[in-house]
Amino acid sequence: MNYMKEIIAFEQWLETHYLPISAQLLWYKLMAICNRAGWSEWVTVDNLRLMAAMQMSREATLIKTRDELIKAGLVEYQKGKKGSPNKYKMISLVATCTFKNVVQNEVESEVERVVENEVKGVVESVDIYKHKQNKNKTKKRSTKVLPEKFCESEPLNNAILAFLAHRKSMKAPMTEHAIELMLKKLNKMTEVEEEKIEILNQSIMNNWKGIFELKEKRFASGKQKTEDFYDDMKEWVSEHECN
Repeated sequence: MNYMKEIIAFEQWLETHYLPISAQLLWYKLMAICNRAGWSEWVTVDNLRLMAAMQMSREATLIKTRDELIKAGLVEYQKGKKGSPNKYKMISLVATCTFKNVVQNEVESEVERVVENEVKGVVESVDIYKHKQNKNKTKKRSTKVLPEKFCESEPLNNAILAFLAHRKSMKAPMTEHAIELMLKKLNKMTEVEEEKIEILNQSIMNNWKGIFELKEKRFASGKQKTEDFYDDMKEWVSEHECN
């Protein structure tokens, strides 16, 4: 055994295991005895010597402390024959940890290999399925890329893009036709650019899917105009039309 490596391994072991202070001290005392004995597999030491080293007055206390080490798997013990001292064998934590690490690494490597192969197979199957689905969809309809510029005014265009991003974040993206209807409705509501921007921001702030007149202008005579109602319905139908 390597004295210093065993001490370091013991301190690391204590970080994740409980062991009473008295049992920890006994481990150190036995390690010192084994070191002086030249690291024989078994060392002979009587209880009185250990009691003196531990500053214990009762043999029962020593036995209880020794049992803690045995239970923790840190020491092996052989009761001495009549008139002979007991024997102790220290369990190398360095060797134990090394063996566990080797086994763990081998197990983890094997698990990773199996999982990687399984996942790779599943991913490839999914990719093939998605490719076929996308290919079929492409045959049925062509994909249109929405423009990034809907008007000449940069502030208003940014507000429109922000509203479209808001809809997308709600998992309710707008089709090209739905955007056309929304812009038409926005132009009907007001011709003032600042008000258009405010209307779009109002929907974003209130987490609305549609656009509505500003609160102070929404009701001209106690109820919405009939044409606005139909515009809302057209927009709803457009949003839910089959892609």
